[in-house]
Amino acid sequence: MTLAINTTDAFATGTIANTGLGDRGNKSFSTGFQGQLIQISSKERQEIDFREAEAKRILLSQGIKEDFDGGPVGFPKTKVDFARDKEGNLILQNNLPVKKEITSWYDVRHMIARNEFVPKLVDQLDQNGKIVIEAATGTPKQVPALDAEGNPIMERKVSVQADLLEKSLVASSRLKELGIESIAAPKYRPGTTAIEAYEIELQKNTKGVATNSLKKEDLRLTNFPRGTSSYEALKMVEKENDQGVVDPIKAKNLVRDMAILRAEELFTLKRFKSFGGTTPTKAVELLSNEPEKYRPTPADTNFKPLWKTPPPMRVDLGKLSPQQWRNAVIANAKEANPAYTDEEIIDKFGFDRVISLGAGWYGRQK
Repeated sequence: MTLAINTTDAFATGTIANTGLGDRGNKSFSTGFQGQLIQISSKERQEIDFREAEAKRILLSQGIKEDFDGGPVGFPKTKVDFARDKEGNLILQNNLPVKKEITSWYDVRHMIARNEFVPKLVDQLDQNGKIVIEAATGTPKQVPALDAEGNPIMERKVSVQADLLEKSLVASSRLKELGIESIAAPKYRPGTTAIEAYEIELQKNTKGVATNSLKKEDLRLTNFPRGTSSYEALKMVEKENDQGVVDPIKAKNLVRDMAILRAEELFTLKRFKSFGGTTPTKAVELLSNEPEKYRPTPADTNFKPLWKTPPPMRVDLGKLSPQQWRNAVIANAKEANPAYTDEEIIDKFGFDRVISLGAGWYGRQK
Protein backbone atom coordinates (compact mmCIF):
# COMPACT_ATOMS: atom_id res chain seq x y z
CA MET A 1 0.00 0.00 0.00
CA THR A 2 1.28 3.46 -0.88
CA LEU A 3 1.15 6.03 1.92
CA ALA A 4 -0.03 9.47 0.85
CA ILE A 5 1.99 12.30 2.35
CA ASN A 6 -0.96 14.56 3.03
CA THR A 7 -2.77 12.01 5.22
CA THR A 8 0.02 10.50 7.30
CA ASP A 9 2.45 11.60 9.92
CA ALA A 10 4.89 9.73 12.10
CA PHE A 11 6.86 9.42 15.21
CA ALA A 12 9.50 6.83 14.40
CA THR A 13 8.77 4.25 17.08
CA GLY A 14 10.63 1.78 14.90
CA THR A 15 13.00 2.15 11.96
CA ILE A 16 11.82 3.44 8.63
CA ALA A 17 11.45 1.48 5.40
CA ASN A 18 13.51 2.19 2.30
CA THR A 19 11.21 0.27 0.00
CA GLY A 20 9.66 1.79 -3.12
CA LEU A 21 6.19 3.14 -2.43
CA GLY A 22 4.90 3.76 -5.93
CA ASP A 23 6.24 5.95 -8.72
CA ARG A 24 9.23 8.32 -8.47
CA GLY A 25 7.06 11.19 -7.32
CA ASN A 26 5.39 9.24 -4.53
CA LYS A 27 8.15 7.83 -2.31
CA SER A 28 6.68 9.38 0.82
CA PHE A 29 8.77 7.57 3.41
CA SER A 30 11.69 6.25 1.39
CA THR A 31 14.16 7.88 3.74
CA GLY A 32 17.20 5.63 3.69
CA PHE A 33 16.43 3.72 6.89
CA GLN A 34 15.80 0.00 7.12
CA GLY A 35 12.79 -1.52 8.82
CA GLN A 36 9.21 -0.38 9.23
CA LEU A 37 7.48 3.00 9.51
CA ILE A 38 4.41 3.18 11.71
CA GLN A 39 1.56 5.14 10.14
CA ILE A 40 -0.15 7.57 12.49
CA SER A 41 -3.56 9.13 11.97
CA SER A 42 -4.38 12.74 12.80
CA LYS A 43 -6.24 11.56 15.92
CA GLU A 44 -3.20 9.59 17.07
CA ARG A 45 -1.05 12.63 16.39
CA GLN A 46 -3.27 14.69 18.68
CA GLU A 47 -2.93 12.03 21.38
CA ILE A 48 0.87 12.14 21.00
CA ASP A 49 0.87 15.92 21.23
CA PHE A 50 -1.29 15.74 24.38
CA ARG A 51 1.05 13.17 25.93
CA GLU A 52 4.09 15.31 25.10
CA ALA A 53 2.44 18.43 26.54
CA GLU A 54 1.52 16.60 29.77
CA ALA A 55 5.05 15.25 30.19
CA LYS A 56 6.53 18.70 29.51
CA ARG A 57 4.23 20.33 32.05
CA ILE A 58 5.14 17.76 34.72
CA LEU A 59 8.89 18.05 34.14
CA LEU A 60 8.91 21.85 33.96
CA SER A 61 6.99 21.99 37.26
CA GLN A 62 9.68 19.82 38.86
CA GLY A 63 12.63 21.93 37.79
CA ILE A 64 13.65 20.52 34.40
CA LYS A 65 14.57 23.49 32.20
CA GLU A 66 13.64 24.00 28.55
CA ASP A 67 16.42 24.35 25.97
CA PHE A 68 16.48 26.86 23.11
CA ASP A 69 15.07 24.27 20.70
CA GLY A 70 12.12 23.40 22.95
CA GLY A 71 13.55 20.19 24.40
CA PRO A 72 14.72 19.57 27.96
CA VAL A 73 18.24 20.84 28.65
CA GLY A 74 21.03 18.27 28.80
CA PHE A 75 19.32 15.30 27.18
CA PRO A 76 20.11 13.76 23.77
CA LYS A 77 17.64 13.59 20.90
CA THR A 78 15.34 10.62 21.38
CA LYS A 79 13.03 10.46 18.35
CA VAL A 80 12.96 10.83 14.60
CA ASP A 81 10.03 12.88 13.31
CA PHE A 82 9.26 14.80 10.14
CA ALA A 83 9.41 18.56 9.74
CA ARG A 84 6.03 20.30 9.44
CA ASP A 85 4.91 23.79 8.55
CA LYS A 86 2.69 26.01 10.72
CA GLU A 87 -0.41 24.33 9.32
CA GLY A 88 0.92 20.89 10.23
CA ASN A 89 1.69 19.76 6.68
CA LEU A 90 4.84 17.76 6.05
CA ILE A 91 7.72 19.70 4.52
CA LEU A 92 9.09 18.04 1.40
CA GLN A 93 12.43 18.15 -0.38
CA ASN A 94 12.81 16.25 -3.67
CA ASN A 95 9.37 14.74 -3.05
CA LEU A 96 10.56 13.29 0.29
CA PRO A 97 9.56 14.40 3.81
CA VAL A 98 12.32 16.16 5.74
CA LYS A 99 13.48 14.15 8.74
CA LYS A 100 14.40 15.80 12.01
CA GLU A 101 15.55 14.49 15.36
CA ILE A 102 13.87 15.84 18.46
CA THR A 103 14.00 15.40 22.20
CA SER A 104 10.72 13.97 23.39
CA TRP A 105 9.58 15.21 26.79
CA TYR A 106 7.70 11.94 27.19
CA ASP A 107 10.89 9.95 26.60
CA VAL A 108 12.75 12.05 29.15
CA ARG A 109 9.96 11.55 31.67
CA HIS A 110 10.36 7.82 31.09
CA MET A 111 14.10 8.14 31.87
CA ILE A 112 13.97 10.16 35.08
CA ALA A 113 10.44 10.05 36.54
CA ARG A 114 8.41 7.30 38.17
CA ASN A 115 4.74 6.87 39.07
CA GLU A 116 3.72 7.13 42.71
CA PHE A 117 0.25 6.63 44.15
CA VAL A 118 -0.81 9.15 46.79
CA PRO A 119 -4.15 9.86 48.51
CA LYS A 120 -6.43 12.15 46.54
CA LEU A 121 -7.09 15.38 48.41
CA VAL A 122 -10.34 17.35 48.37
CA ASP A 123 -11.51 20.52 50.09
CA GLN A 124 -12.91 19.90 53.58
CA LEU A 125 -16.48 21.00 54.12
CA ASP A 126 -18.15 21.98 57.38
CA GLN A 127 -21.61 20.86 58.53
CA ASN A 128 -23.22 23.50 56.34
CA GLY A 129 -21.37 22.39 53.21
CA LYS A 130 -19.02 25.36 53.20
CA ILE A 131 -15.28 25.04 52.53
CA VAL A 132 -13.14 25.10 55.69
CA ILE A 133 -10.38 27.71 55.48
CA GLU A 134 -6.95 27.29 57.12
CA ALA A 135 -6.50 30.17 59.57
CA ALA A 136 -2.70 30.28 59.09
CA THR A 137 -2.66 30.31 55.28
CA GLY A 138 -6.10 31.49 54.25
CA THR A 139 -6.40 28.59 51.82
CA PRO A 140 -8.97 25.78 51.78
CA LYS A 141 -8.16 22.93 54.15
CA GLN A 142 -7.75 19.64 52.32
CA VAL A 143 -8.40 16.09 53.50
CA PRO A 144 -8.06 12.66 51.82
CA ALA A 145 -11.00 11.72 49.61
CA LEU A 146 -12.75 8.47 50.58
CA ASP A 147 -14.64 5.95 48.49
CA ALA A 148 -18.05 4.46 49.37
CA GLU A 149 -16.41 1.99 51.75
CA GLY A 150 -14.43 4.65 53.57
CA ASN A 151 -11.06 3.81 52.02
CA PRO A 152 -8.72 6.56 50.74
CA ILE A 153 -8.91 7.14 46.99
CA MET A 154 -5.42 6.89 45.48
CA GLU A 155 -4.28 8.83 42.42
CA ARG A 156 -1.21 8.65 40.23
CA LYS A 157 1.51 11.24 40.70
CA VAL A 158 4.60 11.44 38.47
CA SER A 159 7.77 12.50 40.29
CA VAL A 160 11.32 13.08 39.07
CA GLN A 161 13.80 10.76 40.81
CA ALA A 162 16.89 12.74 41.82
CA ASP A 163 19.31 9.84 41.36
CA LEU A 164 17.93 8.95 37.91
CA LEU A 165 18.12 12.61 36.87
CA GLU A 166 21.76 12.90 37.93
CA LYS A 167 22.81 9.61 36.31
CA SER A 168 20.90 10.39 33.10
CA LEU A 169 22.52 13.81 32.73
CA VAL A 170 25.97 12.33 33.34
CA ALA A 171 25.32 9.59 30.77
CA SER A 172 24.03 12.18 28.28
CA SER A 173 27.16 14.27 28.75
CA ARG A 174 29.43 11.26 28.24
CA LEU A 175 27.50 10.24 25.12
CA LYS A 176 28.16 13.71 23.71
CA GLU A 177 31.86 13.28 24.47
CA LEU A 178 31.70 10.25 22.15
CA GLY A 179 30.04 12.40 19.48
CA ILE A 180 26.57 10.90 20.07
CA GLU A 181 23.89 13.60 20.14
CA SER A 182 20.91 11.33 19.42
CA ILE A 183 19.64 8.04 20.84
CA ALA A 184 16.77 7.82 18.36
CA ALA A 185 15.98 4.76 16.26
CA PRO A 186 17.43 3.08 14.28
CA LYS A 187 20.73 3.40 16.17
CA TYR A 188 19.02 2.37 19.41
CA ARG A 189 15.80 0.56 20.16
CA PRO A 190 12.82 2.85 20.85
CA GLY A 191 12.54 3.60 24.57
CA THR A 192 16.29 3.31 25.20
CA THR A 193 17.36 5.64 28.01
CA ALA A 194 20.53 7.72 28.11
CA ILE A 195 21.97 5.40 30.77
CA GLU A 196 21.23 2.32 28.65
CA ALA A 197 22.66 3.96 25.53
CA TYR A 198 25.93 4.79 27.28
CA GLU A 199 26.10 1.24 28.62
CA ILE A 200 25.78 -0.03 25.05
CA GLU A 201 28.71 2.16 24.00
CA LEU A 202 30.76 0.87 26.94
CA GLN A 203 30.05 -2.68 25.79
CA LYS A 204 31.19 -1.82 22.28
CA ASN A 205 34.20 0.09 23.70
CA THR A 206 33.33 2.94 21.35
CA LYS A 207 36.39 5.15 20.74
CA GLY A 208 38.17 3.09 23.41
CA VAL A 209 35.97 4.53 26.17
CA ALA A 210 36.16 1.42 28.40
CA THR A 211 39.88 0.89 27.76
CA ASN A 212 40.69 4.54 28.49
CA SER A 213 38.79 4.41 31.77
CA LEU A 214 40.93 1.44 32.85
CA LYS A 215 44.14 3.20 31.78
CA LYS A 216 43.37 6.15 34.06
CA GLU A 217 43.96 3.79 36.99
CA ASP A 218 46.96 2.17 35.25
CA LEU A 219 45.04 -1.02 34.48
CA ARG A 220 45.49 -3.18 31.39
CA LEU A 221 43.71 -6.36 30.36
CA THR A 222 46.83 -8.24 31.50
CA ASN A 223 45.86 -7.26 35.07
CA PHE A 224 42.63 -9.22 34.76
CA PRO A 225 41.77 -12.92 34.48
CA ARG A 226 42.65 -14.44 31.15
CA GLY A 227 39.94 -13.95 28.50
CA THR A 228 38.40 -10.85 30.12
CA SER A 229 37.06 -8.25 27.66
CA SER A 230 37.50 -4.50 28.17
CA TYR A 231 33.85 -4.17 29.19
CA GLU A 232 33.99 -7.10 31.62
CA ALA A 233 37.16 -5.68 33.13
CA LEU A 234 35.53 -2.28 33.59
CA LYS A 235 32.51 -3.82 35.32
CA MET A 236 34.81 -5.59 37.81
CA VAL A 237 36.28 -2.31 39.04
CA GLU A 238 33.54 0.22 38.26
CA LYS A 239 32.41 2.71 40.89
CA GLU A 240 29.05 1.87 42.44
CA ASN A 241 27.29 5.07 41.35
CA ASP A 242 29.50 6.40 38.56
CA GLN A 243 28.85 4.64 35.26
CA GLY A 244 31.99 3.79 33.31
CA VAL A 245 34.44 5.16 35.90
CA VAL A 246 36.99 2.96 37.70
CA ASP A 247 37.04 2.87 41.50
CA PRO A 248 40.69 3.27 42.64
CA ILE A 249 40.13 1.06 45.70
CA LYS A 250 38.60 -1.71 43.59
CA ALA A 251 41.51 -1.39 41.15
CA LYS A 252 44.07 -1.76 43.93
CA ASN A 253 42.23 -4.75 45.38
CA LEU A 254 41.99 -6.39 41.98
CA VAL A 255 45.77 -6.25 41.45
CA ARG A 256 46.29 -7.75 44.91
CA ASP A 257 43.72 -10.50 44.41
CA MET A 258 45.01 -11.44 40.96
CA ALA A 259 48.47 -11.90 42.47
CA ILE A 260 46.96 -14.32 45.00
CA LEU A 261 45.12 -16.27 42.29
CA ARG A 262 48.16 -16.49 40.03
CA ALA A 263 50.30 -17.70 42.93
CA GLU A 264 47.86 -20.61 43.12
CA GLU A 265 48.19 -21.14 39.34
CA LEU A 266 44.65 -19.89 38.76
CA PHE A 267 44.57 -17.61 35.72
CA THR A 268 40.84 -17.54 34.91
CA LEU A 269 37.60 -17.40 36.89
CA LYS A 270 36.20 -20.54 35.27
CA ARG A 271 36.33 -22.56 38.50
CA PHE A 272 34.55 -19.83 40.46
CA LYS A 273 31.81 -18.41 38.24
CA SER A 274 29.28 -21.15 39.00
CA PHE A 275 29.60 -20.30 42.69
CA GLY A 276 29.34 -16.49 42.39
CA GLY A 277 33.04 -15.83 41.87
CA THR A 278 32.60 -13.34 39.03
CA THR A 279 35.44 -11.06 40.14
CA PRO A 280 38.95 -11.81 41.43
CA THR A 281 37.98 -10.48 44.87
CA LYS A 282 35.02 -12.86 45.14
CA ALA A 283 37.15 -15.67 43.78
CA VAL A 284 39.78 -15.12 46.49
CA GLU A 285 37.04 -15.24 49.15
CA LEU A 286 35.86 -18.60 47.82
CA LEU A 287 39.42 -19.87 47.58
CA SER A 288 40.18 -18.82 51.15
CA ASN A 289 37.07 -20.57 52.48
CA GLU A 290 37.49 -23.82 50.50
CA PRO A 291 41.01 -24.05 49.07
CA GLU A 292 40.71 -27.78 48.47
CA LYS A 293 37.69 -27.18 46.23
CA TYR A 294 39.24 -24.59 43.94
CA ARG A 295 42.98 -25.25 43.87
CA PRO A 296 43.92 -26.93 40.57
CA THR A 297 46.80 -29.01 42.00
CA PRO A 298 46.97 -29.17 45.81
CA ALA A 299 50.50 -28.93 47.22
CA ASP A 300 49.81 -31.77 49.64
CA THR A 301 46.94 -33.78 51.08
CA ASN A 302 46.48 -31.37 53.99
CA PHE A 303 45.32 -28.54 51.72
CA LYS A 304 47.19 -25.76 53.48
CA PRO A 305 45.37 -22.42 53.81
CA LEU A 306 46.28 -19.57 51.49
CA TRP A 307 49.53 -17.83 52.31
CA LYS A 308 49.02 -14.57 54.21
CA THR A 309 51.47 -11.71 53.93
CA PRO A 310 53.17 -11.33 57.34
CA PRO A 311 52.91 -7.97 59.12
CA PRO A 312 55.78 -5.48 58.63
CA MET A 313 58.82 -6.17 60.83
CA ARG A 314 61.36 -3.50 61.79
CA VAL A 315 64.88 -4.62 62.53
CA ASP A 316 68.23 -3.00 63.25
CA LEU A 317 70.62 -4.74 60.88
CA GLY A 318 73.57 -3.30 62.77
CA LYS A 319 72.71 -5.42 65.76
CA LEU A 320 71.64 -8.61 63.98
CA SER A 321 73.69 -11.24 62.22
CA PRO A 322 72.36 -12.58 58.88
CA GLN A 323 71.29 -15.78 60.64
CA GLN A 324 69.44 -13.85 63.37
CA TRP A 325 67.68 -11.74 60.72
CA ARG A 326 66.69 -14.88 58.83
CA ASN A 327 65.32 -16.54 61.97
CA ALA A 328 63.35 -13.38 62.85
CA VAL A 329 61.78 -13.26 59.37
CA ILE A 330 60.79 -16.95 59.57
CA ALA A 331 59.26 -16.49 63.03
CA ASN A 332 57.36 -13.41 61.89
CA ALA A 333 55.98 -15.22 58.83
CA LYS A 334 55.02 -18.26 60.86
CA GLU A 335 52.83 -16.19 63.18
CA ALA A 336 50.66 -15.30 60.19
CA ASN A 337 50.96 -18.77 58.61
CA PRO A 338 51.17 -21.37 61.39
CA ALA A 339 50.29 -24.22 59.02
CA TYR A 340 53.57 -23.74 57.08
CA THR A 341 56.87 -25.31 58.16
CA ASP A 342 60.18 -23.42 58.43
CA GLU A 343 61.38 -25.14 55.27
CA GLU A 344 58.29 -24.09 53.32
CA ILE A 345 58.71 -20.50 54.49
CA ILE A 346 62.38 -20.49 53.53
CA ASP A 347 61.48 -21.93 50.14
CA LYS A 348 58.79 -19.26 49.64
CA PHE A 349 61.05 -16.29 50.57
CA GLY A 350 64.32 -17.39 49.05
CA PHE A 351 66.23 -14.90 51.24
CA ASP A 352 68.20 -13.59 48.28
CA ARG A 353 67.59 -9.88 48.80
CA VAL A 354 68.90 -7.55 51.48
CA ILE A 355 66.30 -5.52 53.32
CA SER A 356 66.59 -1.79 53.95
CA LEU A 357 67.09 -0.73 57.54
CA GLY A 358 63.76 -0.21 59.27
CA ALA A 359 61.71 -0.88 56.12
CA GLY A 360 60.63 -4.42 57.03
CA TRP A 361 61.28 -7.70 55.21
CA TYR A 362 61.27 -8.12 51.46
CA GLY A 363 61.54 -11.70 50.33
CA ARG A 364 61.41 -13.23 46.88
CA GLN A 365 57.87 -14.48 46.26
CA LYS A 366 57.66 -17.70 44.27
